[in-house]
Amino acid sequence: MSPALDNKVWGWLLAACFTVLIGCCILTVNAHITLNEYQATRSQDIAMMRQEIVRTSLAQSDSFRMQINNGNEQLKQYIDIQVPLKARDAIYSISPININQTANPTTTVSPSTTKSK
Repeated sequence: MSPALDNKVWGWLLAACFTVLIGCCILTVNAHITLNEYQATRSQDIAMMRQEIVRTSLAQSDSFRMQINNGNEQLKQYIDIQVPLKARDAIYSISPININQTANPTTTVSPSTTKSK
């Protein structure tokens, strides 16, 4: 081959290599950008799922707490009202038993005045 033709072939080969190299760089940058977007979207999805799990857990905790409180309130009312009535009915006594207790008694305290000398 002649040296001029040899230089042309090497020139075209070099140009083709540069074109492939630039194409690979563009594809790499696009893949990197896509991966970053995917990671950002995934972290947002994970944060949203965590918030939903926390919200659901708190709602269940509140529901359980309300059920327990309602059960405790019913038990208190039973103890405050029914148990004394059953005790009165079960105990035979000459003197009558007076029960004046309510389910939720309120206690009032009056301050005592003391005189200092």
